[in-house]
Amino acid sequence: MRGVRTVAGLVLTFFSLAAPAAGLAVSDHVSVMRWPANIEVVGLSHTDAAQVEELWSEFVAGIPAHASCLLASPPRIVAKPDMGPRAAYAPSSATLYVKPGDLPRLVVFHELAHHLDFTCGASEVLGEEFRAAQGIAAAKPWWKDGDPVTWPAEYFANAVAMALGEQSRHRVTPEALAVVEDWLGRGEAEPPAPLPVFVVGQHALAMPLVS
Repeated sequence: MRGVRTVAGLVLTFFSLAAPAAGLAVSDHVSVMRWPANIEVVGLSHTDAAQVEELWSEFVAGIPAHASCLLASPPRIVAKPDMGPRAAYAPSSATLYVKPGDLPRLVVFHELAHHLDFTCGASEVLGEEFRAAQGIAAAKPWWKDGDPVTWPAEYFANAVAMALGEQSRHRVTPEALAVVEDWLGRGEAEPPAPLPVFVVGQHALAMPLVS
């Protein structure tokens, strides 16, 4: 069994400070290194812990708009063999409980989506829009009200997993999925604005100033 593991998460790209060699472009001096995500995994075997680590890295990489939030406040993942459900999330301690040997991508992503929700403020930002897109009453509480399958938070967690490529029996409308994908930063990006073109001989005052 493995006690506590600290893992490497996303990939960070940086530029070398050395001057470019003759004939080489700046891009020839790009290096890649692992960025520590500091996720804590307790009580899982080496194999299970490695699987969770990979899923965490994939999850963060798949949510570009909130990657920095997740890396700043990663969850704690704890083995709980005697648990009734396959996995569960405790917002008060930012802890994801999992069963050893039972770590399918959909289940882990669903629970990590709860962490994303409570840590990065999903309900506050898109709660109203998401409820409307899912056909849920505006007054319906986000969490712990009635049957869990009716909670907006559960629909949200499934929508996140679906945005990352999973299939779920918990029906999410295409409109609600689109709302979540946009918030995750996975929606269609607008084309970048064209860069100003400098024409040789153009007067300096006509060029935009950079402050």
